[in-house]
Amino acid sequence: MKKTLLFFLILIAILMHTKGNLADANPVIEEGMNYEKERAMIEELFKERSKLWNNIYERNVETSQWIEGLKDIVVEPLLSFDAEAFKQACEYPTDMDKVLGLKIVHIENVTYGRDTMEAKIKIHWKMDGLPSKYEEEIDYIVALKKENGKWKLSDYNVYQ
Repeated sequence: MKKTLLFFLILIAILMHTKGNLADANPVIEEGMNYEKERAMIEELFKERSKLWNNIYERNVETSQWIEGLKDIVVEPLLSFDAEAFKQACEYPTDMDKVLGLKIVHIENVTYGRDTMEAKIKIHWKMDGLPSKYEEEIDYIVALKKENGKWKLSDYNVYQ
């Protein structure tokens, strides 16, 4: 009886040790995933942000009202950057291209943290510049944070 009990205790200890070694604190990146849900969510956030920026062309927008709209889709550090850029654009008007449309054409390497998400994306932009309309594709690393149960853009950088 003692040998049987000892055998099962050793077996349980080995299984627990093996399971402990399989757990990894690093985020998991699954290759070959579709990420359609993440793609649609990130695309919608970029579209909403573009609409806010395009409001500069349509009508005179109050800074405080614009920033409140931005807070629904953006968190720090991008929130401070956008707010300062908006104030500068209002104070010193410049030639800023208007976003006619955008689409995320590729998404990969989506990683989740506790309240964060990061992904590598490629956005196809349709723009209206001063000389003409144009299109371009740019690769980004985008970071999102979950705030009050809602994903928001936190930062993004061009990826070469």
